[in-house]
Amino acid sequence: MIVTLKKLLTNITLLFVLFNLHLSAAYSEDKLSKEELDKYIYDYIMENPEVILESVDKLRQKMQENSAVDDQFLKENFIEMANNNSIPFMGSDKPKVIIIEFFDYNCGYCKKSLDAITELLRSEFDLKVSFREYPILSPSSRTAAKAALAAKKQGKYFALHSALMSMQGNLNEDKIFKAASNLEININKLKEDMNKMDIEQILQENEDLARKLNIRGTPTFIINGKLYAGALELNKLKSIINERMNDS
Repeated sequence: MIVTLKKLLTNITLLFVLFNLHLSAAYSEDKLSKEELDKYIYDYIMENPEVILESVDKLRQKMQENSAVDDQFLKENFIEMANNNSIPFMGSDKPKVIIIEFFDYNCGYCKKSLDAITELLRSEFDLKVSFREYPILSPSSRTAAKAALAAKKQGKYFALHSALMSMQGNLNEDKIFKAASNLEININKLKEDMNKMDIEQILQENEDLARKLNIRGTPTFIINGKLYAGALELNKLKSIINERMNDS
């Protein structure tokens, strides 16, 4: 939140500056040097601090409104999201804790979270982990997501999921299909299934949910109806799970 606010504050300031530079260009066509531009920005902020503060207040209010909308959407749709049988999951059919993970196969932090998720599934917690492919980093991310979902039709989703998440560096088609072949997945059928409408529908649903929940990156976790952005280590995940169980 802090980083986002700082970034947006910078953008607001630059917008004000660019607007004023546009006005000043009407009086002079001379290019400003870096030093002159820096001074212009500084002077503008010093002379108009109330405008910046007003913008930050409006931004903060907008963020709070968006957060409230996200919370309400989660409250109304979390159980349906968690119980969608077309989405791959591991764990209990009647869990006390439900984790939904939005991830990308080229996301380094997602890969780091794999061990924590695997350990959680072996732990004493009665939980279910639902895996939502959210391929946003590169075209190969989408290829990997489609391959994993297609592998589900051969009963090999989690095997391929683990293999792809364990790979170092960015994926490509050769790596993806080699990993599938090593798992004795029928590659011809895999490629055929990757292009089927139900796979596209799952990815589109995930994208739509991410948009509605204002999810901007991976990994993002939803744990018993509360959203957590960014990588979570095992101890942090356990702490959150205990907290959410106590709240329920």
